Amino acid sequence: MHDLIIEFFFNCEILTVDQNDSRAEAMAIFQENIIAIGTKECVQSEIKQFIEDYKTEFNQDVQVREMDVVGSCIVPGFIDAHMHPGLYVYFKTQLDLFNVKSYADLGNRLKIEDEALESTKWIIGINLIENTFEDPSERRFPTKQDLDGFVPDRPIAIFRHDGHIGAVNSLVLGMMGIDRNNVSEKILESGEIRVDEEGDPTGVFTEGALSYVMGIIPLPAIEDLKEASKKMSSELAKFGITTCGGIIQSGEIGPAGKAGAMELPLVQALIKEGWIKQDFVFYVITDKPKTLQRLQKIFLNLSKNGNRFVIGGIKIFADGTFGALSAYLFEPFADSIGENYGFMVNKREELYRLAKETAALGFQVACHTIGDKANQIVVNVYQEVLKGSTKREPHLRIEHASQLTAEIIRDAAALGIVMVCQPAFLDSEYTWLKKRLGPERTKYTYPFRSIIDAGILLAGASDAPIESADVLKGLHACVTRNGFVPEEAITIAEALRMFTYSAARALGQESIKGSLEKGKLADFVILNQNPESVPPEELTKIIIFATYHRGFSIYRYLEG
Repeated sequence: MHDLIIEFFFNCEILTVDQNDSRAEAMAIFQENIIAIGTKECVQSEIKQFIEDYKTEFNQDVQVREMDVVGSCIVPGFIDAHMHPGLYVYFKTQLDLFNVKSYADLGNRLKIEDEALESTKWIIGINLIENTFEDPSERRFPTKQDLDGFVPDRPIAIFRHDGHIGAVNSLVLGMMGIDRNNVSEKILESGEIRVDEEGDPTGVFTEGALSYVMGIIPLPAIEDLKEASKKMSSELAKFGITTCGGIIQSGEIGPAGKAGAMELPLVQALIKEGWIKQDFVFYVITDKPKTLQRLQKIFLNLSKNGNRFVIGGIKIFADGTFGALSAYLFEPFADSIGENYGFMVNKREELYRLAKETAALGFQVACHTIGDKANQIVVNVYQEVLKGSTKREPHLRIEHASQLTAEIIRDAAALGIVMVCQPAFLDSEYTWLKKRLGPERTKYTYPFRSIIDAGILLAGASDAPIESADVLKGLHACVTRNGFVPEEAITIAEALRMFTYSAARALGQESIKGSLEKGKLADFVILNQNPESVPPEELTKIIIFATYHRGFSIYRYLEG
């Protein structure tokens, strides 16, 4: 039972991010909801009336707690429309290679980890970005020979920053039983097992073929997962995040083994134990859309009466990534050996089947799509899905939408497709992307300005833990773009909308969150400054004083 207390926030600037981008100077919340917002006098008047009405109806007194926030700025709770909670937790239990800048550095990190671990443990490294190595000649992904040279007698698996390419040492290849005699039998249409000129596997796997690696990697200890789960939720709260679109693996697709089967029960356990402070709308990686109906009942039961955890739809894959050289392009990668166009992870026919069946069940479709050719194919598939429809379809989403020509943007706008993009990609890719794509294609890479100008709903996300979930960094990337194609920059007001109201719409929850309006959930963030009045380069220095989720503080700056 919540205390019968109205919290009255005043002496502040409130960016409501409603349809009119209204401003307010005071707000009152009661239990989970906003009961008044506007001028201080109007809010005080509504508080008085609310107390009288409540007394009449329930014969109970309601107290008022005044919250003088002394010149702060209040904005809606941030919403990350696409992140990976299971992977987020898992990453916090493994060796982070994000700051490695050379092969010597990589070797040192692996050797230190080798000395620290028990003899039976694997070394699992995540977050490697070989494109940022200081020596250009070293900017290639490690092979089994590299890993063998560092630590030959312990199983090692290394994964790139984007999670779409990984490498193992010879010991792990032997454990998987993959060699030159059978590698051709193991290759999947959805991914590569790379081989050298003699036909020997190099230890490098991409896209769907990574399931062979994930299938034998041991799971972390349950106590480690518990601690990592608490850290994840606390970190999201520190970033001002109150709602997430969570991508989870059902464990049904391919030889995903223990890792793929772990994610769904792990997330269910986190919810059941109360370790997740945020609301989640889940998008499930499955090739059986009817699975969504069963899972919806499970998650609604876990939510009890609050509908805090729901199934939004299906997550499917069109292609790979720029970093793994597996995004599907009209023209070859500019810096690859030979004519490498990337590839489709799923055939067009399979994309259509999954999208059509999912939409018919009333769920959303979220399709990972990076390259220009893949984006054109997915837009065409969505057009076929919508053909002849007489009812309102759920949102058809394109996740990442990294390369969009003017024609693709035009067609997507006509169909009402939602773009869920990750501004933080600009932070990790801007130094090497032009070389990979060439100058002409970079002009329409992460084209946020063009997307908004076309009238397309642009929702913000992080893809965490692939990128940082820090929303302030995301806002900074939207506005500055680190100088990468600056004409595609957007305003801070537009960027803020990406991570609030537009993200709520992308999740199908705009009626209850995403803006600060009477009757909506009291999800909001208290900042020390108005982001619209801060120089763009200073956005990441804004301090989040507090994060409120459904009327309760889940983070306070002074409490850490």
